[in-house]
Amino acid sequence: MMKSIFFGIVALMFAAVVMNQEQASVLAEGSTSGSAGGPDITKWKKMDDSCTNKLHEQIKKEFDASIFYLQYAAYFANYKVNLPGFEKFFFDAASEERQHGMKLIEYALMRGQNPIDYNRFSLTNAAKKLETEPSTKTSTPALKALEQALEREQIVTSSIRDVIKACENETNDYHLVDYLTGEFLEEQHQGQRDLAGKIAMLKKMLKTNPHLGDFIFDKQNM
Repeated sequence: MMKSIFFGIVALMFAAVVMNQEQASVLAEGSTSGSAGGPDITKWKKMDDSCTNKLHEQIKKEFDASIFYLQYAAYFANYKVNLPGFEKFFFDAASEERQHGMKLIEYALMRGQNPIDYNRFSLTNAAKKLETEPSTKTSTPALKALEQALEREQIVTSSIRDVIKACENETNDYHLVDYLTGEFLEEQHQGQRDLAGKIAMLKKMLKTNPHLGDFIFDKQNM
């Protein structure tokens, strides 16, 4: 499953670069036809640069988050750790973030925009070291993973709000604002609430049973 998600992301990025180059060719043809006195057929895809740039940044953050969760999924799948509930949770989270990135790419293409800025696009979390310190009486790698996941979701949510602000206040792009508000924000808030609840529950279990808290939580709550 980890391999399929990883290669899916790589294939998607390759396709986006190819589409970007093809779109540049189409734009060149369109500008040529306009200069010849024909009708302007590019008005339908007008989108302010500041809004487009924020959308590109959000696409990058979604794929960053996907790889971040994929790393944790692989960690919990390791035979030395072997917490299948956490493994599944983070594999599902990685797949969900990848789907978010794909949806935003599809939206950009629908609006006639480049799906990514391939001159600046890079996945910054591909080699980031995870915080998996040895367990103590008050903290474990599992608890740290949930706390890191909540922090990541808060970053993504804040970034979505930044896109909304840029596209609403500066350019009045209400369609994209409505799409992000209805399609993404509610899911983000639900996910944050779920993670906060899991963190609170695991902390309580670690107080009463610090040695088996992760194991019991993995079986009962993940």
